[in-house]
Amino acid sequence: MAPPASPDAVLSALAARRLLIVSGKGGVGRTAVAAMLGRSLAQRGRRVLVATVGPDDRLAWMLGAKALEETPQQVRGSLYIQRVVPRVCIREYGTLMLKSKRIAAAVFDNKLMRPLMRAIPGLDDFAVVGKLWHEACRARSFDTVIFDGPATGHLRYVLGLPRTILETIKVGPLYKEALLMKTDLEDPQQVQAVLVGLPERWPLTELGELAEVMRSQLHVDIGAILINGMWPAGLPRLEAPTAAEDPAQSVAGVFSAVTTMAEQRRRQVEGIREWLEEERSAGRSTPPVLTVPWRWRGLEGLADIDALLAESAGLREVEL
Repeated sequence: MAPPASPDAVLSALAARRLLIVSGKGGVGRTAVAAMLGRSLAQRGRRVLVATVGPDDRLAWMLGAKALEETPQQVRGSLYIQRVVPRVCIREYGTLMLKSKRIAAAVFDNKLMRPLMRAIPGLDDFAVVGKLWHEACRARSFDTVIFDGPATGHLRYVLGLPRTILETIKVGPLYKEALLMKTDLEDPQQVQAVLVGLPERWPLTELGELAEVMRSQLHVDIGAILINGMWPAGLPRLEAPTAAEDPAQSVAGVFSAVTTMAEQRRRQVEGIREWLEEERSAGRSTPPVLTVPWRWRGLEGLADIDALLAESAGLREVEL
């Protein structure tokens, strides 16, 4: 089974890392988890940047801002948010490598160079992860940078770029940058991934496969797995009232809904148990696993994030 992991212990361990990479399939709640982590770590006294490549402003809304900006924006205390835009990252990262704003402007603002830059495979992604790695691990502009990263398939490609560069380029500044980046990404004391999934058998299986790829191929440590969308615990199985007891059938509908939720919770827990047993049987170590409750209203603002973190039903240990 998963090792014992209280939410406080998991969050304390994650708070000690410089770069956290949040990933999972599309639609599993990656952005919500990134927002929760950012708020929680900032409340622990960390100076935190939550950065996303997402095209919408959900991250801003969740953390009390109107919209995301291309530079770090302070939202609450020591918590900052940002949308990372490839063209901006390329120019900023180019300035770091060339060590001259004037030369970088001449290169990256040149009309003839722009199409060429867009044509270089992987440059956008390398600039994004390079920029965030620089802020987190080299410049240390923030205590922790949380990267609300791309979905599973694309993340594997993005994190593999430093290794690809090292295999194809043997000299020069790009080689040196890729080597430094790869070294830090593979250092579990600096960088960890937080994987997000849903409490269903197939998504959990895919999550386990992603964790194995991260560890064995990309050599990125997994700090925690968060299973999002759990139905409430402790709901009773209710016997439907008789017609005499409930002639209008108003109570029967409520009883039926509660029983359905209880059954759904039972299936979720059973699915998680089976998945963890399969992971153990396959000889794969399971990082700390926490669950996040399903909220029918969603997360519409900072008050919802704070309420979820404060509730006893917020981040929880797996209860099997």
